[in-house]
Amino acid sequence: MKATIKDVAREAKVSISTVSYAINGKDRISEKTRQHVLKVAKKLNYVANGNAKLLKQKNTRAIGIFFNSWFGPIYSEIARGIEKAVHQAGYDLVACSLYGEENSTAYKYLRDRMVDGAIILTNSFDDEFLTSMASKELPLVVLDREIQSPHIYSILIDNFGGAFTATKAIVKSGVREVYFLGGPEDSYDNQKRLDGYIAALGFCGVPVNHDFILECDFTEEGAYRKMSALFDQGTIPDAIFSANDEMALGIYRAARERNLRIPKDIKVVGFDNIRESAVTTPPLTTISHQQFEMGISAAETLFHALKGNDDIEYIRIQPTKLIERESL
Repeated sequence: MKATIKDVAREAKVSISTVSYAINGKDRISEKTRQHVLKVAKKLNYVANGNAKLLKQKNTRAIGIFFNSWFGPIYSEIARGIEKAVHQAGYDLVACSLYGEENSTAYKYLRDRMVDGAIILTNSFDDEFLTSMASKELPLVVLDREIQSPHIYSILIDNFGGAFTATKAIVKSGVREVYFLGGPEDSYDNQKRLDGYIAALGFCGVPVNHDFILECDFTEEGAYRKMSALFDQGTIPDAIFSANDEMALGIYRAARERNLRIPKDIKVVGFDNIRESAVTTPPLTTISHQQFEMGISAAETLFHALKGNDDIEYIRIQPTKLIERESL
């Protein structure tokens, strides 16, 4: 069986990114490490994919979009914006879901440069791998995180500002017991929204109670289970800031089954302004940001980089605003 880059990394006891640096001659590792990796690669008869060199000499006229298997309504809107901008530019869009396996097709698309550039909507690629892949010939745009590295551009939501505004609005409505229902701990968006929540409480003179900070998974079903358990143990928060609208819908369902009224018994504010937020009963107060436009901005940033423009902002922040409805 032919040796893979993963085999070389395992034998050399280094990361896959370090192997890539060594083989591609990048100066981000020491010469000692490079020689060690090359020696191991030779021992294992590892040969980099021949298509990679060929592809570096010509354009594929394709842009890659990489995402988790769970895609959700927010990323669907972002992807729609990306698709429009990519097709208008005369490129094809290659979509690939990622399951975290380092020998998966998704990794090969970047390692073998089977696309001219890529937009990353997943945190399954770690920062080190993306840094090792990014180059003038393969620029990358990442969403939901910041990577300080050449040829990588971040498109971010003003998560902190939006969460600050939402939490402050809840406190100003007369509530001081404000719960935070968050997403996964390793989510960039979630951490920034949690920071905004904590900062707003401090601004309003409300002490932070860490028992009010609940971790969930950004899904409606996960929030439904979490809040059902909380309600059933007799805890009924005065208000909940949900780190996204999908989880807010889960709160609604759990409350409805227990005859809890929104907003009379529980005030709820979400984040994202998905379509369902306007038509649920009662309509959800939420934080809005421009998802479709965010996708267009991501694609346009990538095309500027492909043209060799050196005046591109490495970080772009998408603004947010409070949409006041009937759940607060």
